Amino acid sequence: MTSRRYAAWPACVVTGLAVFLCGLDHLVLLTALTAIRSDFGREVDAAAASWFVNAYLVPVALLPPLVSRLAARVGQLRLFAAALVVFTAGSAAAACSATAGFLTMARVVQGTGAAAIMPLSLTLVAAAVPADRRPVLLGVWGALGGLAVAVGPLVGGAVVQWGGWQYVFWINVPLGCFLVAAARIFLREPPSTPAAAKAPRRSRSAAAGQSTVWRFLSGSGVSRGLLAVHACGFLMHAGVFGTVFWLAQFPQAVQGHSPWEAGLRILPWTAMPLVVAPLAGLMMGRTGARPVLVAGFLLTAASSGWFALVLTPQSDYAMQLPGLLAGGMGMALFFTAAPEALLANTSDRCASAASGVNSSVREIGALAGVGASTVLFTYSGSTAGPAMFTHGLAAVLWAGAATAGLGILAAAATGPARIRLPAGKPAAAALDPAATRQPAAL
Repeated sequence: MTSRRYAAWPACVVTGLAVFLCGLDHLVLLTALTAIRSDFGREVDAAAASWFVNAYLVPVALLPPLVSRLAARVGQLRLFAAALVVFTAGSAAAACSATAGFLTMARVVQGTGAAAIMPLSLTLVAAAVPADRRPVLLGVWGALGGLAVAVGPLVGGAVVQWGGWQYVFWINVPLGCFLVAAARIFLREPPSTPAAAKAPRRSRSAAAGQSTVWRFLSGSGVSRGLLAVHACGFLMHAGVFGTVFWLAQFPQAVQGHSPWEAGLRILPWTAMPLVVAPLAGLMMGRTGARPVLVAGFLLTAASSGWFALVLTPQSDYAMQLPGLLAGGMGMALFFTAAPEALLANTSDRCASAASGVNSSVREIGALAGVGASTVLFTYSGSTAGPAMFTHGLAAVLWAGAATAGLGILAAAATGPARIRLPAGKPAAAALDPAATRQPAAL
């Protein structure tokens, strides 16, 4: 490694944009599914169309626990750049797809790249950000991921209405190419990886990081706080994806709005991360991540409950606005605090593996949320008409509120903030008495 200094803000922006790019593809396709089915004709029924979404989510859910082991061999920065290339190539292939099968395979390639991008981005930004500036900068980093989830339907609606569904994927290509180059300039290899140590043999810290996946799955060697952080990620993604999958369709399927009009109507929800996340980052520097996580789940539960109470086929926009604002604020608070909560409950040597497990758990939550909400919607309602659609959506929303309620309990169990020490620094030199009473990290 050279002695070159790396600016914290550019590193935060590069990794945050990479997470934004991957997060955007979670929801941007929803408003394009109708156009894709129309283009492919009878080849694609409703079940096949769902795989355009699931083909991306499955590798993102299953592969992150394996990322730390591969990163220990080739280096985190090198693997991060390679994953960006894979994701960008998959996006280009999806845009050029002429059949449903080819599009599904291209989505698998996209998901494979995203599976490495999301966990590695956290460890890379943590290595570039000074400890005293971490809460604010990680707030910005996390907010970009939250913004991607929120802005997906808006971007998808605009692209479908004024372009074609292929541009849903083409928009990833120039940004992906830019990030590959920017990663080599603004990011540095964390010192615990073999690439940074310039050694052919894996370091003890890298080996310990890899074993974290097995210890997590076996239920041993993991702090209670870290388990609670994983539970928070699962519950938030299950609740958000399960409700948004159907709520995003309400303006079009029930009230007759165009894709672009539907995207504009959720703009208050979309804009909340930009407003709330910086303030939440400042507050997190004083209070730690736990109160911010609890507040995020409270607002998410309030949003789902509000929509379930007031939403009818004739509901005017003014009645929907409080739910949009509360949902956007809750999501912004969660995505701001979750990275700090994860880092505060694991050691530096295990951060990469814990991040990989967390990414996997979140995506499994998203898959579970969409699957469970589909079953619940089908049982309680249907797409046959506005009244039946709204009835099914209400059942999904009440389930989302209950899921967020469980998230409040999980967030409260993450434990108070503690001071994280660089490897090798004596604990007595910096930890206060309250911090020393916390459960041991990984």
